[in-house]
Amino acid sequence: MQEFQVFNWAAIGARIRSKRVFLYWFIPATFICVWALTYDVPTYFTCATSLSTEEMRITENDRSFTLNRPENFDLGLSMMAYSIVPDDYDEVVASSDFLCRVLATPVVTADSSFSGTYYEYLATQYRYPIHKTFVRLLRGKHQAEVGDPLPALDPFYPRGRADEAIALARKNVSCEIDRLTKLTTITAKAQDPLVAALIAQSAADNLKQFTAEYYLGKTEQAYEHLQEQIAFVHAEYLEAVKAGDNTYAALLDEAYNSFTRQSIMLNAQMRYYQTFTTLGNACVPSEKAGPQHITIALLATILIGLLALCVICRRELFGTTNN
Repeated sequence: MQEFQVFNWAAIGARIRSKRVFLYWFIPATFICVWALTYDVPTYFTCATSLSTEEMRITENDRSFTLNRPENFDLGLSMMAYSIVPDDYDEVVASSDFLCRVLATPVVTADSSFSGTYYEYLATQYRYPIHKTFVRLLRGKHQAEVGDPLPALDPFYPRGRADEAIALARKNVSCEIDRLTKLTTITAKAQDPLVAALIAQSAADNLKQFTAEYYLGKTEQAYEHLQEQIAFVHAEYLEAVKAGDNTYAALLDEAYNSFTRQSIMLNAQMRYYQTFTTLGNACVPSEKAGPQHITIALLATILIGLLALCVICRRELFGTTNN
């Protein structure tokens, strides 16, 4: 039978004392190494802006207001829904086409040392941690200089630095949607506080523009279809009056009036089509995101020190006896 022995704390203490010279050098050296590695890690700032999403659907409650009777002449607009809804906005923000719009945003750093597009900022000013810099050098990649020619931003076939910039933008720009309230939060992360605020505002503005263009396009399609139906019904009405078919003419007249009222409602929607209400504008962050270097160094040193003690005292801690 095999069973674990009770810890012999005296033996453990003696074991640690026998390695005290090693520990006196190992723990400070570990702290210094971790500090040096984390000190080179770039600092980041985060900025967020909140948008209240209005789901663009014509619901059953709106039916009696936007659509008129009789039901026989309903074009299906009462059940009109869109292929993109607020729950899909996070996928829209992560798409290459949307990120290319964001990358074209003009930015300037807080100290005014750089002024250009966000794409140029990521290509020339973005700092990588020391281990990623080393890996990039092994792969033959280097940071571009200000004024160097950059590949065009093509969302379908990005090449070289364009592909790298889109990947960085996808990592640093995010969108979260509250599934219950439909509150949309755009968050941008950057190594400069002013750049973070500018990109957060740009992403919010581009999302507003995208949704407005999308929903407006859908409404325009419905409006054009209604205009065609109005012209057709009017022509049929004139033919029915000429033929003396009063019953059919009355039915067509009712359809004509229904389509006309629907057309007026859709035209009013197109005049002012707002899909978002801004609840919180992007403000330049004053505090850095994430823990400080000293916190990371202390935690890493404590964990590595505990691991070293476990290795030193492994026989006393994990040894077993056979009975």
